[in-house]
Amino acid sequence: MNNPRQITTLRAAAVISSTIIGVGILSFPRYMTEAGNSSAPLVAFCGVLFSFISYWLLASLCQRFPQETLFVFSRRLIGRPLAAIFTVVIMLLFIILTGLTVRQFGDVATTVLYKKTPIEATIFLMLLISLLSSRRNVVKFSYIHFFYLPLIVGSILVTILLSLKNVEMLNLQPVLMAPSLQFWKGAQEATYLFQSSFVIVLLIPFMEKPGHAVRAGAWAIFLSGAIYVLIVIASVGIFGAEETKLLIYPTLEMARSAAFGEGFLERLDAIFIIIWVISVYTTIYTTYYISAYLLHKLLRFRDQRMASTVLLPVMFILAMLPSNVFESYRWALHLGNAGMMLMFGYPLLLWTVYLLRRHRKKVTS
Repeated sequence: MNNPRQITTLRAAAVISSTIIGVGILSFPRYMTEAGNSSAPLVAFCGVLFSFISYWLLASLCQRFPQETLFVFSRRLIGRPLAAIFTVVIMLLFIILTGLTVRQFGDVATTVLYKKTPIEATIFLMLLISLLSSRRNVVKFSYIHFFYLPLIVGSILVTILLSLKNVEMLNLQPVLMAPSLQFWKGAQEATYLFQSSFVIVLLIPFMEKPGHAVRAGAWAIFLSGAIYVLIVIASVGIFGAEETKLLIYPTLEMARSAAFGEGFLERLDAIFIIIWVISVYTTIYTTYYISAYLLHKLLRFRDQRMASTVLLPVMFILAMLPSNVFESYRWALHLGNAGMMLMFGYPLLLWTVYLLRRHRKKVTS
């Protein structure tokens, strides 16, 4: 490939956005309502802001090294051994995240879509599709996300807009409540859905304008964040805070309430669930791709094809470990906590070392 810098800012934003919109969209309103009752939209909004701060910390650091990925320039900043340890930890995080995400997909798919299909078959097929997709290079990876994003965002927005006509404004009041510990915990949980924006570290060396990495992330996070906030507003507005807490998948119930015309497109939930499957695929595709990329770098394979094949049985076993849907969500929350500390703490460590070295260089000169 003559010109490796083929990813535009818009395409980078599409990768991040289609990655963020994924499996958690169905149950997201329930978690936000448990944290903030009728202030759930505000909880979600705070989560979006926290996610952008964390992303800015990472992307603005990577922009200082536009020719390299995080895993390359981190060796010069903190040394090879420590950088290798952090790379292994990040790889394990994304391997487990892929396993748990595909398990959550399997739980929903066998409950709502394929009731007579074994969950093992559903999980294996999704992992197999992700494996085959992960054998492509980064530029083709970005094209796949760019192709699916309009379909995902457009369909979800239409469903939300049609649902909004059923909203009872009284259900959304009071809009503002005194933020409690539970409120901030809910905002923290909202950030878990945005952790895969980490994929920007793979994209920057291939971006036409690496200096626009923060801009691409801002577009992606606020577009995805707006969709999540609108879904919470629609769910709480239609069902009320207390009933939303009782629904396993409030977003799916919201889609069932949406209809267009008399006798025309009355089952938007069927279309919505198809779009949801595509959005889950793009999310798992990204986390699978990051895992394979890191493994191929650590083991020095020629490319990530062999690494992606090796990872399939590992992720399948991880996906089958939780005994039920509640356990898989509990594991996902624990992983989210660990991921948040890593995604915020590691860039902060690298930033500190980078600034100290730059200061020392200025003093010496």
